[in-house]
Amino acid sequence: MVEWMQMVRTPGASGRIAIGRRLLQLVTSAALAGWAALSFAGGIPTAGVRHLFDITGQGAGGLSLPTDVAVSSDGRIYVVDGGNHRVVGFDRNGKHFLTIGSKGPGDGQFKDPVGIGTDGKGRLYVADTGNHRIQVFGADGRFQYGFPVVDSGLAIRPIDVATDASGNKIYVSGNNNHKIMEFAAPGRLVRQWGGNGESGGLFRYPASVAVSTEGDVYIADALNSRVQGFDNEGTLLIQVGTWGVLPGQLFRPKGVAIDGKQNIYISDSYMDVIQVYDSEGRFLHVLGHGGKPQRFVSAGGIAIGTDNRLYAAEILRNKVSVYSLDN
Repeated sequence: MVEWMQMVRTPGASGRIAIGRRLLQLVTSAALAGWAALSFAGGIPTAGVRHLFDITGQGAGGLSLPTDVAVSSDGRIYVVDGGNHRVVGFDRNGKHFLTIGSKGPGDGQFKDPVGIGTDGKGRLYVADTGNHRIQVFGADGRFQYGFPVVDSGLAIRPIDVATDASGNKIYVSGNNNHKIMEFAAPGRLVRQWGGNGESGGLFRYPASVAVSTEGDVYIADALNSRVQGFDNEGTLLIQVGTWGVLPGQLFRPKGVAIDGKQNIYISDSYMDVIQVYDSEGRFLHVLGHGGKPQRFVSAGGIAIGTDNRLYAAEILRNKVSVYSLDN
């Protein structure tokens, strides 16, 4: 299965890769020790979350490497079951009710899907990454239409997809062109912005996409260790986070979600935490209890429902964890 986010691949001897992995292990170990020390001292601001249940699926609904999750306005939960090349639907209590797709290139089939979004009418938008396209389904799971994701003749690997409430603006993050691409239904390219780089407005492997109720677009800019926010025409509004391994810093963010107060939730897949910032980009807290962060292992895509629940795809745990944000 394709990685949720394409990491940098360094050509050269395997020894160089081994050194890189060892360095990463040392950085991560030091960071975890730092978080543990801060937790012991009560130095990490946390906001209480209450665990409700986990979605792992059983039988036909069993999950394998779930990468992303979306929630409809009526509380239905849709999971990208990447290892099984499909999308699985659950009701608000976690009961399986729908399966879409199988591995293949046809309409309604997938190859290594990664991201998912939903609009105000309950339509589902799936980033069919391995097939270089977006597919759209009705709330009943029936295929409606699909379109290729192409940039100047280059087939793009879409990582995530999100829309405004109407579904008229479809935003796609491109893995191999490092851009955000805006489409209008049924797949007409309207504009694109970004490119490979570190300056504001550029990206290095953009991952999750989230659209606020105000229509602003937020991107988890994974290898730049930040989230960037734009208006609906691609003008840069805000940059959130800097590289680091302590509270308020980011190291490989993969997921982003916006709540009703315009607070920004960011999942950090290396530190296994979800951090929260206000609408101006100021760090508020980490989800957890009493100064101790709640751990979200290999956290990928996240979503916040209208019922103030947080949904987090924990990829290597083969589950979606569901929490109440009321505290």
